[in-house]
Amino acid sequence: MANGPRQLTLRISDLATARLAEIWRWNAEKYGAAHATQYLEFLKSKTRTLETQYAKGRVVPNRVSYRYMTFKKRARGHGYVVVYQVLPDEVFILFYFHTAQDWLRQLEAILPKE
Repeated sequence: MANGPRQLTLRISDLATARLAEIWRWNAEKYGAAHATQYLEFLKSKTRTLETQYAKGRVVPNRVSYRYMTFKKRARGHGYVVVYQVLPDEVFILFYFHTAQDWLRQLEAILPKE
């Protein structure tokens, strides 16, 4: 019987941690604290799936060492793009971008030049 992908440790960058706090604050102001907390738990739960499902993400164009996956609560509507790296023993979460953003351009601004 074939084994699935091995489980890697999840590590979240300081940038991604700060972004999650911003997402919570925006949702709390717009929809209330309970909604904000529920939405953040949704994002964290989806992020935890990357411990084993890291290979399902797509390669970031022009940045082959980075992958991304989109997390949405509903098929229609907005969500967040999580950008990450698969390293030998961990999945490193770099940042979360809202799907309405030009996330590829913004990603280039935060990544080191190659």
